[in-house]
Amino acid sequence: MKASQKLQHLFLLSLALVYVHGLEEILTGFQYKDSHIAFGAKMLGTSPELFYWVTHIIFWLLLPIIYFIFRNSKYGLVLAGVFGIIFIEEFHHLIKGAQSLQYSPGVFTALFYPILGIFFWKQWLRDWRSKT
Repeated sequence: MKASQKLQHLFLLSLALVYVHGLEEILTGFQYKDSHIAFGAKMLGTSPELFYWVTHIIFWLLLPIIYFIFRNSKYGLVLAGVFGIIFIEEFHHLIKGAQSLQYSPGVFTALFYPILGIFFWKQWLRDWRSKT
């Protein structure tokens, strides 16, 4: 099930958002302050900084590969659906900011995830319905 051209463009916009969001996280010290990062690091017996960098570098390097597989594969629509989980997962930045009533690292760019996510998931559903 190949994805439509529109979904491919939304995927590319999402990739740009992921990289800009990562830059905001780095510049604001997210890797030192996030409880999810601290939990993952503790589970693996490493420092939060190392856990952040290893997981995020692997993720960032895989994104262009995922995009090319997504574009050229008959499983592209399924892969796009898995990628789309990011629109839900990144919502934690907004929740943390709202709970503390102050800036939480990553919150500015996280504001765009729900907006882009709505367009992404609407198009994904259209593509899914038209292919099945």
